[in-house]
Amino acid sequence: MRKNVLLPGAALLAGMVGFALRKWELAAAFEPDTGLSIPGAPATLVLIAWSVLAAAVLILLTRRGGESRPFDETFAADGSPLYLTASVVSAFLLLASAGAEVVTYPLTMQSVLPVEEGGSRLAMLLPGLRIGLCVLGFVCVLAVTQNLYRGRGRGRESLALLGLCLLFCVWLISDYQGRAADPVILDYAYEIFAIITGLLGIYFITGYSFQTGKPWRTASLCLLGAYFSLVTLADRHNLADIFRYAFTVLFLTSHTVLLLREHPAGETPAETEVSHHV
Repeated sequence: MRKNVLLPGAALLAGMVGFALRKWELAAAFEPDTGLSIPGAPATLVLIAWSVLAAAVLILLTRRGGESRPFDETFAADGSPLYLTASVVSAFLLLASAGAEVVTYPLTMQSVLPVEEGGSRLAMLLPGLRIGLCVLGFVCVLAVTQNLYRGRGRGRESLALLGLCLLFCVWLISDYQGRAADPVILDYAYEIFAIITGLLGIYFITGYSFQTGKPWRTASLCLLGAYFSLVTLADRHNLADIFRYAFTVLFLTSHTVLLLREHPAGETPAETEVSHHV
């Protein structure tokens, strides 16, 4: 089986196992009365061991990530209907996330402490920023998809990809704002891993657009982003976050498939990752 199918498939399968283990952990590794984690709980140890093993295997298998080529060559979809479907669905997941945020916006703002009462201005701005950036992300993903699917060659220095990076940065800040006071790190550790690896995966995909592609880092972080997003879907999230995690899985997996495919022999590659002093 081809590497560009085998490795993303392995990451998704590992994520599904991680999802089941996380469900077990949530049911058996926290005290019912206090919500505190139970030290040394088997479910927690098994999930940690599985995640470390999955991460190590995925990183090792992508170690020879191939050569760094221009963005439009690396991620050319060649009219693939499967890529088109996955990417368009991922775009609409972002739009659905914005819609879910709009529906809950009044309740969200009620829970935010006003600035006059000691609240943070940033906390007041974040819900609106998330909505706006999810809508922008929808447009950005469609623009990237159209370029790659139709082979228009417009991927150099793409502002659309930077828009997705900005969305994930705001999402990470929002998650930290909501979780900073939670003393039980195991409550939210996997969602933090998911957002960070998702952000880094998109960041390194963006690197190809700015002629700094790093195949190994891009492939490994995209697969880890998909893995941790599947794991944290076992947690309790609002609908907007669920849509964003699903977007992360689809977007990163579909572009990893394009990244890892074999290119015809005889093409002249750009500089390799080694030449970028990594």
